Amino acid sequence: MPLSSTQAQSKYFQLYANSKRLAWDPATVDLRADVAQWQRIKADHADIDAATQILQLVALFHAGEESVTTTLAPYLGAAARLGLGLDVEMFLTSQVYEEAKHFEFFARYVREVLGPDADALDRFLPGPPQQVLIDDLADVADRLRRENDPVALRTTFVEAVTHYMGIVEAMLARTGYRGVHDALTARGWLPGLQEGFRLIRRDEGRHVAFGIHCIADACAADVAMREVVQATFERHLPNVLGTVASFQYPHPLVDVALLQSYALGAYQQFMAAAGLNDDADAARALATELADAS
Repeated sequence: MPLSSTQAQSKYFQLYANSKRLAWDPATVDLRADVAQWQRIKADHADIDAATQILQLVALFHAGEESVTTTLAPYLGAAARLGLGLDVEMFLTSQVYEEAKHFEFFARYVREVLGPDADALDRFLPGPPQQVLIDDLADVADRLRRENDPVALRTTFVEAVTHYMGIVEAMLARTGYRGVHDALTARGWLPGLQEGFRLIRRDEGRHVAFGIHCIADACAADVAMREVVQATFERHLPNVLGTVASFQYPHPLVDVALLQSYALGAYQQFMAAAGLNDDADAARALATELADAS
């Protein structure tokens, strides 16, 4: 089936085109300064447990990027079975590639910078992050892969997009980027890690934009999908807030209460941008943040 002229001008195709234009290689990010700085952070800031907090941050992104890499393929298959269009499928193809790059970056960072300090990173995955980032995401991807009934498949697809692009990427990842800025950028620590986050954040802006457009289109076509979106956010909200709360240390590098507020704001922004609430200011704030990527 050829790509129609309408599809070639769609918002989904534009996101795909931007993915090509803004491509980057995880292997080229310079990590040499981070290797030396990591040893100094461990030695000079042991009193505030800075190294442990950074390890936890990297652990969650490492596990999260692996999870989203291994669970995205069923979304592409579902989009094809639903007949959502080649433009949608082409974008999801670019996202599969980008998620693999993100996981590659964190795997490289663990290996080249953190080394033995990163052994047993799964100790930083207690109940809430394990549930929302890994177990529940794998569950909805599996249901998406197995569902054959067209009506049920559409409902599951909306749930899956809400979970992946709305909760994991819009709420948790964007909150994590805020934490990175507060913890690392303000202190001038780990420039290679900062650069990797900058590039990943730009990619994920497109992913969030895709989710917003996809949810808006689905809800416009079937108003009942609004309840699916709302129920999905509400079901996972405790684990989102629990994940952020796990960064509460005696001497935290980040303001956990501020990050929890930011995560809730990200939810409101996503819903507003998808046309599911009337918060015009929230919609504009998210549009501004995603502008460079989408």
